[in-house]
Amino acid sequence: MVRLIFIILISLPIHVVAQKMQVRIFYGKEINKISILSMNGNCQLHNSKGFLTELKEGSKLTLNINSSKKIHISQDGKFLGISDSLFLYQLEFLDYLSFLSPDGCFKKRKYQGDFKITQNDGTFQIINEILIDDYLDGVLASEAGTRLETEYYKVQAIISRTYALNNSNKHISEGFNLCDGVHCQAYLGRYEGESNAIQNGVDSTKGKILLDSNNNRFPVFFSANCGGQSSETDQIWSANIAAYLSRVDTFCIHTRQANWEKYIPKKKVVSFLKEKYFLDVNSPEIANKIINFKQDVRKTFFIHPSYGIPLRDIRNHFGLKSTYFDTEQVGDKILFKGKGFGHGVGLCQEGAMNMIKKQYSYEDVLKYYFSDAKISDFRIEAIYK
Repeated sequence: MVRLIFIILISLPIHVVAQKMQVRIFYGKEINKISILSMNGNCQLHNSKGFLTELKEGSKLTLNINSSKKIHISQDGKFLGISDSLFLYQLEFLDYLSFLSPDGCFKKRKYQGDFKITQNDGTFQIINEILIDDYLDGVLASEAGTRLETEYYKVQAIISRTYALNNSNKHISEGFNLCDGVHCQAYLGRYEGESNAIQNGVDSTKGKILLDSNNNRFPVFFSANCGGQSSETDQIWSANIAAYLSRVDTFCIHTRQANWEKYIPKKKVVSFLKEKYFLDVNSPEIANKIINFKQDVRKTFFIHPSYGIPLRDIRNHFGLKSTYFDTEQVGDKILFKGKGFGHGVGLCQEGAMNMIKKQYSYEDVLKYYFSDAKISDFRIEAIYK
Protein backbone atom coordinates (compact mmCIF):
# COMPACT_ATOMS: atom_id res chain seq x y z
CA MET A 1 0.00 0.00 0.00
CA VAL A 2 1.32 3.40 -0.95
CA ARG A 3 0.62 6.30 1.36
CA LEU A 4 1.11 9.91 0.31
CA ILE A 5 2.06 12.11 3.23
CA PHE A 6 2.06 15.87 2.76
CA ILE A 7 3.96 18.04 5.17
CA ILE A 8 2.13 21.35 4.93
CA LEU A 9 3.40 24.44 6.69
CA ILE A 10 0.35 26.68 6.54
CA SER A 11 1.62 29.73 8.42
CA LEU A 12 4.80 30.11 6.45
CA PRO A 13 5.04 32.43 3.43
CA ILE A 14 8.23 30.82 2.12
CA HIS A 15 8.71 28.20 -0.58
CA VAL A 16 12.31 27.05 -0.59
CA VAL A 17 12.07 24.05 -2.92
CA ALA A 18 13.70 24.91 -6.29
CA GLN A 19 13.90 28.54 -5.15
CA LYS A 20 15.73 30.64 -7.71
CA MET A 21 17.40 34.00 -7.28
CA GLN A 22 18.09 36.62 -9.91
CA VAL A 23 21.49 38.10 -9.11
CA ARG A 24 23.02 41.06 -10.94
CA ILE A 25 26.67 40.12 -11.48
CA PHE A 26 29.51 42.59 -12.03
CA TYR A 27 27.31 45.12 -10.23
CA GLY A 28 28.91 48.55 -10.15
CA LYS A 29 31.47 47.69 -12.85
CA GLU A 30 31.48 49.53 -16.16
CA ILE A 31 31.96 46.71 -18.67
CA ASN A 32 31.45 47.09 -22.42
CA LYS A 33 33.40 44.04 -23.62
CA ILE A 34 33.07 40.49 -22.38
CA SER A 35 33.87 36.95 -23.49
CA ILE A 36 31.88 33.90 -22.41
CA LEU A 37 33.31 30.40 -22.72
CA SER A 38 31.18 27.26 -22.48
CA MET A 39 33.22 25.05 -20.13
CA ASN A 40 31.15 22.01 -19.25
CA GLY A 41 28.33 21.00 -21.55
CA ASN A 42 26.28 23.05 -23.98
CA CYS A 43 24.09 26.14 -23.78
CA GLN A 44 21.81 28.08 -26.11
CA LEU A 45 21.87 31.77 -26.99
CA HIS A 46 18.58 33.54 -27.70
CA ASN A 47 17.54 37.11 -28.38
CA SER A 48 14.07 38.61 -28.01
CA LYS A 49 13.00 36.97 -31.29
CA GLY A 50 14.17 33.47 -30.43
CA PHE A 51 17.04 31.03 -30.91
CA LEU A 52 20.37 32.36 -32.27
CA THR A 53 22.99 29.66 -31.75
CA GLU A 54 24.19 26.83 -29.56
CA LEU A 55 27.44 27.09 -27.64
CA LYS A 56 29.02 23.67 -27.46
CA GLU A 57 31.69 22.88 -24.89
CA GLY A 58 34.77 24.96 -25.65
CA SER A 59 32.90 27.48 -27.80
CA LYS A 60 33.58 31.18 -27.15
CA LEU A 61 31.05 33.98 -27.33
CA THR A 62 32.36 37.55 -27.60
CA LEU A 63 30.10 40.52 -26.84
CA ASN A 64 30.79 44.22 -27.01
CA ILE A 65 28.66 47.35 -27.02
CA ASN A 66 29.04 49.39 -30.19
CA SER A 67 28.78 53.14 -30.70
CA SER A 68 25.02 52.81 -31.29
CA LYS A 69 24.71 51.13 -27.88
CA LYS A 70 23.76 47.79 -29.36
CA ILE A 71 25.27 44.44 -28.39
CA HIS A 72 27.64 43.17 -31.10
CA ILE A 73 27.74 39.34 -31.06
CA SER A 74 30.35 36.95 -32.43
CA GLN A 75 31.01 33.26 -31.84
CA ASP A 76 34.47 31.77 -32.28
CA GLY A 77 35.41 34.78 -34.39
CA LYS A 78 32.31 34.67 -36.60
CA PHE A 79 29.91 37.63 -36.54
CA LEU A 80 26.37 36.60 -35.53
CA GLY A 81 24.51 39.89 -35.40
CA ILE A 82 23.46 42.82 -33.24
CA SER A 83 20.83 42.80 -30.49
CA ASP A 84 19.36 44.83 -27.64
CA SER A 85 19.12 41.85 -25.28
CA LEU A 86 20.38 38.29 -25.05
CA PHE A 87 19.48 35.18 -23.06
CA LEU A 88 21.82 32.29 -22.28
CA TYR A 89 20.22 29.01 -21.24
CA GLN A 90 22.39 26.19 -19.93
CA LEU A 91 21.06 22.84 -21.06
CA GLU A 92 22.23 20.58 -18.22
CA PHE A 93 22.18 20.99 -14.47
CA LEU A 94 25.97 20.97 -14.00
CA ASP A 95 26.81 23.18 -16.97
CA TYR A 96 28.77 26.32 -16.26
CA LEU A 97 30.18 29.26 -18.19
CA SER A 98 33.40 31.20 -17.79
CA PHE A 99 33.17 34.98 -18.02
CA LEU A 100 36.38 36.70 -19.11
CA SER A 101 37.36 40.34 -19.54
CA PRO A 102 39.31 41.07 -22.75
CA ASP A 103 40.63 44.31 -21.24
CA GLY A 104 41.37 42.97 -17.74
CA CYS A 105 38.47 44.72 -16.02
CA PHE A 106 37.85 41.65 -13.83
CA LYS A 107 39.34 38.24 -13.14
CA LYS A 108 37.82 35.14 -14.75
CA ARG A 109 34.66 33.95 -13.04
CA LYS A 110 32.59 30.80 -13.53
CA TYR A 111 28.83 30.69 -13.17
CA GLN A 112 25.98 28.18 -13.24
CA GLY A 113 22.39 28.98 -14.17
CA ASP A 114 20.90 31.13 -16.91
CA PHE A 115 21.63 34.71 -17.91
CA LYS A 116 19.88 37.80 -19.21
CA ILE A 117 22.27 40.25 -20.86
CA THR A 118 21.27 43.82 -21.70
CA GLN A 119 23.05 47.17 -21.78
CA ASN A 120 22.38 50.52 -20.20
CA ASP A 121 24.19 53.64 -21.38
CA GLY A 122 27.04 51.60 -22.83
CA THR A 123 27.52 49.25 -19.86
CA PHE A 124 26.52 45.58 -19.68
CA GLN A 125 23.83 44.55 -17.23
CA ILE A 126 24.05 40.82 -16.61
CA ILE A 127 21.55 38.96 -14.44
CA ASN A 128 22.30 35.40 -13.34
CA GLU A 129 19.21 33.31 -12.58
CA ILE A 130 20.38 30.51 -10.31
CA LEU A 131 19.09 27.97 -7.80
CA ILE A 132 19.52 29.36 -4.31
CA ASP A 133 21.84 26.58 -3.11
CA ASP A 134 24.11 26.97 -6.16
CA TYR A 135 24.16 30.68 -5.38
CA LEU A 136 25.11 29.89 -1.77
CA ASP A 137 28.11 27.82 -2.89
CA GLY A 138 29.53 31.00 -4.39
CA VAL A 139 28.46 33.23 -1.51
CA LEU A 140 30.13 31.05 1.13
CA ALA A 141 33.42 30.99 -0.77
CA SER A 142 33.30 34.77 -1.24
CA GLU A 143 32.12 35.74 2.24
CA ALA A 144 33.94 33.20 4.42
CA GLY A 145 36.88 31.90 2.40
CA THR A 146 37.52 28.36 1.22
CA ARG A 147 39.65 26.72 3.92
CA LEU A 148 37.19 26.18 6.77
CA GLU A 149 35.46 23.12 8.17
CA THR A 150 32.09 21.87 6.97
CA GLU A 151 30.58 22.65 10.38
CA TYR A 152 31.29 26.35 9.94
CA TYR A 153 29.87 26.35 6.41
CA LYS A 154 26.64 24.94 7.87
CA VAL A 155 26.42 28.07 10.02
CA GLN A 156 27.12 30.41 7.13
CA ALA A 157 24.77 28.54 4.77
CA ILE A 158 21.80 28.95 7.12
CA ILE A 159 22.61 32.62 7.74
CA SER A 160 23.20 33.42 4.07
CA ARG A 161 20.12 31.48 2.91
CA THR A 162 17.95 33.36 5.41
CA TYR A 163 19.55 36.66 4.44
CA ALA A 164 18.99 36.05 0.72
CA LEU A 165 15.31 35.28 1.22
CA ASN A 166 14.87 38.25 3.57
CA ASN A 167 16.40 40.60 1.01
CA SER A 168 15.02 39.14 -2.21
CA ASN A 169 13.25 42.45 -2.96
CA LYS A 170 16.28 44.62 -2.31
CA HIS A 171 16.82 45.40 -6.00
CA ILE A 172 13.39 44.44 -7.32
CA SER A 173 12.83 47.94 -8.74
CA GLU A 174 15.94 47.37 -10.89
CA GLY A 175 14.65 44.05 -12.22
CA PHE A 176 16.54 41.55 -10.07
CA ASN A 177 16.66 40.24 -6.49
CA LEU A 178 20.22 40.76 -5.28
CA CYS A 179 23.52 42.19 -6.45
CA ASP A 180 26.85 40.37 -6.19
CA GLY A 181 28.52 42.91 -3.89
CA VAL A 182 28.70 43.23 -0.11
CA HIS A 183 25.66 45.53 -0.34
CA CYS A 184 23.79 42.22 -0.52
CA GLN A 185 26.21 39.28 -0.19
CA ALA A 186 29.50 38.89 -2.00
CA TYR A 187 29.05 36.42 -4.85
CA LEU A 188 31.95 35.87 -7.25
CA GLY A 189 30.57 32.85 -9.03
CA ARG A 190 31.03 29.11 -8.78
CA TYR A 191 33.57 27.82 -6.27
CA GLU A 192 36.02 25.33 -7.67
CA GLY A 193 38.47 23.77 -5.28
CA GLU A 194 39.64 20.47 -3.96
CA SER A 195 37.63 20.67 -0.74
CA ASN A 196 33.97 19.61 -0.64
CA ALA A 197 33.40 21.38 2.67
CA ILE A 198 31.40 24.28 1.19
CA GLN A 199 29.10 22.09 -0.87
CA ASN A 200 28.67 19.71 2.07
CA GLY A 201 27.78 22.63 4.34
CA VAL A 202 25.14 23.85 1.90
CA ASP A 203 23.76 20.39 1.05
CA SER A 204 23.52 19.22 4.66
CA THR A 205 21.46 22.28 5.63
CA LYS A 206 19.31 22.34 2.50
CA GLY A 207 16.14 24.36 3.09
CA LYS A 208 17.14 25.39 6.63
CA ILE A 209 16.68 28.99 7.73
CA LEU A 210 16.28 30.92 10.99
CA LEU A 211 12.85 31.91 12.27
CA ASP A 212 11.65 34.04 15.15
CA SER A 213 9.04 33.01 17.72
CA ASN A 214 6.24 34.02 15.34
CA ASN A 215 7.55 31.80 12.55
CA ASN A 216 8.71 34.77 10.52
CA ARG A 217 12.16 34.77 9.01
CA PHE A 218 14.69 36.09 11.48
CA PRO A 219 16.38 39.39 10.46
CA VAL A 220 19.91 37.97 10.20
CA PHE A 221 23.13 39.97 9.85
CA PHE A 222 26.80 39.04 9.97
CA SER A 223 30.18 40.73 9.89
CA ALA A 224 33.81 39.64 10.01
CA ASN A 225 34.60 40.50 13.64
CA CYS A 226 32.61 42.33 16.35
CA GLY A 227 35.73 43.28 18.34
CA GLY A 228 34.59 41.51 21.49
CA GLN A 229 31.21 43.23 21.79
CA SER A 230 28.36 43.11 19.32
CA SER A 231 26.56 46.23 18.12
CA GLU A 232 22.92 47.11 18.50
CA THR A 233 21.23 47.90 15.20
CA ASP A 234 20.45 51.53 16.03
CA GLN A 235 24.19 52.13 16.58
CA ILE A 236 24.75 51.24 12.93
CA TRP A 237 21.60 51.90 10.87
CA SER A 238 19.32 54.15 12.96
CA ALA A 239 16.82 51.30 13.18
CA ASN A 240 16.23 49.39 16.40
CA ILE A 241 15.64 45.65 16.05
CA ALA A 242 14.80 44.29 19.48
CA ALA A 243 16.40 40.90 18.77
CA TYR A 244 19.84 42.51 18.72
CA LEU A 245 21.07 43.65 22.10
CA SER A 246 24.75 44.39 22.54
CA ARG A 247 26.63 41.55 24.21
CA VAL A 248 30.17 40.54 25.06
CA ASP A 249 31.77 37.99 22.71
CA THR A 250 34.94 36.38 24.04
CA PHE A 251 35.37 34.03 21.07
CA CYS A 252 36.74 36.65 18.66
CA ILE A 253 39.02 38.82 20.80
CA HIS A 254 42.25 37.02 19.87
CA THR A 255 41.50 36.43 16.20
CA ARG A 256 43.09 37.96 13.11
CA GLN A 257 40.84 40.98 12.69
CA ALA A 258 40.16 41.72 16.34
CA ASN A 259 42.29 44.90 16.44
CA TRP A 260 43.30 47.65 14.01
CA GLU A 261 44.93 51.09 13.87
CA LYS A 262 44.70 54.01 11.46
CA TYR A 263 46.47 57.38 11.56
CA ILE A 264 44.60 60.38 10.13
CA PRO A 265 45.92 63.98 10.01
CA LYS A 266 44.39 65.89 12.89
CA LYS A 267 43.44 68.84 10.69
CA LYS A 268 41.32 66.54 8.49
CA VAL A 269 39.42 65.18 11.48
CA VAL A 270 38.91 68.63 12.98
CA SER A 271 37.80 70.08 9.64
CA PHE A 272 35.25 67.28 9.14
CA LEU A 273 33.73 67.77 12.61
CA LYS A 274 33.60 71.53 12.20
CA GLU A 275 32.14 71.64 8.68
CA LYS A 276 29.57 68.85 8.99
CA TYR A 277 28.51 69.19 12.62
CA PHE A 278 29.47 72.80 13.40
CA LEU A 279 31.48 71.58 16.36
CA ASP A 280 33.34 74.30 18.28
CA VAL A 281 36.76 72.75 17.69
CA ASN A 282 38.50 75.80 19.18
CA SER A 283 37.07 75.03 22.60
CA PRO A 284 39.88 73.53 24.74
CA GLU A 285 37.41 71.11 26.31
CA ILE A 286 36.14 69.82 22.99
CA ALA A 287 39.62 69.76 21.44
CA ASN A 288 40.75 67.53 24.30
CA LYS A 289 37.77 65.20 23.93
CA ILE A 290 38.44 64.74 20.21
CA ILE A 291 41.88 63.27 20.91
CA ASN A 292 40.91 61.37 24.05
CA PHE A 293 37.72 59.57 23.05
CA LYS A 294 37.34 56.18 24.76
CA GLN A 295 34.91 53.29 24.43
CA ASP A 296 35.08 50.87 27.34
CA VAL A 297 31.82 49.57 25.90
CA ARG A 298 30.36 50.31 22.48
CA LYS A 299 28.85 53.75 22.05
CA THR A 300 26.63 55.28 19.40
CA PHE A 301 27.93 58.86 19.29
CA PHE A 302 31.34 60.52 19.21
CA ILE A 303 32.35 62.56 22.30
CA HIS A 304 28.79 62.81 23.70
CA PRO A 305 25.25 62.18 22.38
CA SER A 306 24.41 65.86 22.79
CA TYR A 307 26.74 66.74 19.90
CA GLY A 308 24.84 64.44 17.52
CA ILE A 309 27.87 62.92 15.77
CA PRO A 310 27.14 59.24 14.95
CA LEU A 311 30.21 57.03 15.07
CA ARG A 312 29.02 55.39 11.84
CA ASP A 313 29.48 58.74 10.07
CA ILE A 314 33.10 58.95 11.21
CA ARG A 315 33.69 55.34 10.17
CA ASN A 316 32.21 55.88 6.72
CA HIS A 317 33.95 59.20 6.07
CA PHE A 318 37.44 58.04 7.04
CA GLY A 319 37.16 54.42 5.89
CA LEU A 320 37.59 52.87 9.34
CA LYS A 321 37.13 49.14 9.88
CA SER A 322 34.50 49.62 12.60
CA THR A 323 32.80 52.14 14.88
CA TYR A 324 34.45 50.55 17.92
CA PHE A 325 37.53 52.76 18.41
CA ASP A 326 39.42 55.06 20.79
CA THR A 327 41.43 58.11 19.78
CA GLU A 328 44.74 59.62 20.82
CA GLN A 329 47.06 62.25 19.36
CA VAL A 330 50.38 61.17 17.90
CA GLY A 331 52.32 64.14 16.53
CA ASP A 332 50.11 66.00 14.05
CA LYS A 333 47.88 62.96 13.55
CA ILE A 334 45.04 61.30 15.42
CA LEU A 335 45.45 57.59 16.00
CA PHE A 336 42.19 55.67 15.68
CA LYS A 337 42.79 52.50 17.65
CA GLY A 338 39.94 50.11 17.01
CA LYS A 339 38.44 46.69 17.51
CA GLY A 340 36.65 44.45 15.04
CA PHE A 341 35.92 44.62 11.34
CA GLY A 342 32.45 45.42 10.04
CA HIS A 343 29.22 46.59 11.59
CA GLY A 344 29.33 44.07 14.45
CA VAL A 345 25.62 43.15 14.33
CA GLY A 346 24.57 39.50 14.54
CA LEU A 347 26.96 36.69 13.68
CA CYS A 348 30.63 37.42 14.30
CA GLN A 349 32.28 35.25 11.65
CA GLU A 350 35.68 34.95 13.33
CA GLY A 351 34.01 34.26 16.66
CA ALA A 352 31.91 31.53 15.05
CA MET A 353 34.98 30.04 13.36
CA ASN A 354 36.73 29.92 16.71
CA MET A 355 33.73 28.21 18.31
CA ILE A 356 33.84 25.52 15.63
CA LYS A 357 37.56 25.00 16.35
CA LYS A 358 36.62 24.49 19.99
CA GLN A 359 34.24 21.68 18.91
CA TYR A 360 30.95 23.55 19.23
CA SER A 361 28.31 22.37 16.74
CA TYR A 362 26.71 24.63 14.15
CA GLU A 363 23.50 24.57 16.23
CA ASP A 364 25.48 25.77 19.27
CA VAL A 365 26.96 28.64 17.27
CA LEU A 366 23.61 29.79 15.93
CA LYS A 367 22.06 29.61 19.38
CA TYR A 368 24.92 31.70 20.81
CA TYR A 369 24.62 34.49 18.26
CA PHE A 370 20.85 34.32 17.65
CA SER A 371 19.45 33.23 20.99
CA ASP A 372 15.86 34.16 20.07
CA ALA A 373 15.88 32.25 16.78
CA LYS A 374 15.13 28.66 15.85
CA ILE A 375 16.29 26.55 12.92
CA SER A 376 13.48 25.34 10.68
CA ASP A 377 13.20 23.53 7.38
CA PHE A 378 10.55 25.04 5.16
CA ARG A 379 10.66 22.72 2.21
CA ILE A 380 7.30 21.26 1.27
CA GLU A 381 7.88 17.57 0.83
CA ALA A 382 5.84 14.68 -0.53
CA ILE A 383 6.99 11.40 1.02
CA TYR A 384 5.89 8.10 -0.52
CA LYS A 385 5.96 4.95 1.54
